[in-house]
Amino acid sequence: MERVRRMKTSPAGATKKPRESGSKAESRAPDARQHEPRREPAAGHRDTPAVRTAAAPAHAPAAVPTDKPVKASRTLTTDLFEQIRSDILHNRLEPASRLRFRDMRERYRSGLSPLREALMRLVSEGLVLLEDHKGFSVAPVSREEMIDIANTLLELEAIAIRMAVEKGDDYWEAQIVARYHELSKREMFVSDGTLDPEWEARNVAFHESLYDACGSPSLKLVCHVLYERHSRYRRLRTRQGDPTRSVSKEHEALMRATISRDGDTAVALLRKHRSATLADVAAGWPAREDVSLG
Repeated sequence: MERVRRMKTSPAGATKKPRESGSKAESRAPDARQHEPRREPAAGHRDTPAVRTAAAPAHAPAAVPTDKPVKASRTLTTDLFEQIRSDILHNRLEPASRLRFRDMRERYRSGLSPLREALMRLVSEGLVLLEDHKGFSVAPVSREEMIDIANTLLELEAIAIRMAVEKGDDYWEAQIVARYHELSKREMFVSDGTLDPEWEARNVAFHESLYDACGSPSLKLVCHVLYERHSRYRRLRTRQGDPTRSVSKEHEALMRATISRDGDTAVALLRKHRSATLADVAAGWPAREDVSLG
């Protein structure tokens, strides 16, 4: 009987143990739930980088307005300066003509500040004059200035050609021949009797190739500046010059003497070439030098 009682009591004890294990499991479950809220700060921590990245772009746009206007203003002034300068050198703006702000702003579609700055830069180059109570005007042309520029350019070119003859190589010779070939393929005048702009550009390239190997960047720069000033007078030339003159043959003779390393002959031919050009321009003088500033 005692064995039977033990057997009856043992299952009861066995059933109590699972309940205890179950109660322990249930006691652990609330602990697991208690850990779940602790994940919320982690989620909040993940949001902090988003706040920082959102704040960063707020500083970027602030720098854009300060840089763009300055860069655009400089570009506008430089472009305006080069355009007006080209119009003066090509005589699209008449020598000695008044440059009124109202007309200039309409012509170049520009504001007052960049226009004034561009004109002041041209004053420093001598292409524009600024007079009290009269304002800005295109620099006039004169026979004296034309001769002075041409003679100064000639003497400097003569020095540069002699230096190039001593220092030039085969590539330098090939460039002279190439520039002459390009020039000879273009007619000097257009239908209205004025110089062809493309011929003029090729003419400049040919003459500068004669002394490109001189080895002096400063000398080449001064020659280039004077050549631009001289071109203003050359563009006043029309067919009124000597009809028997062959500019193409003059260029050919100059090319052959230079690549033959005959500096004396090249300089003599250049001097004759320049004198003939001056005579052609002077043939139609006065060339707008007495235009009234009013």
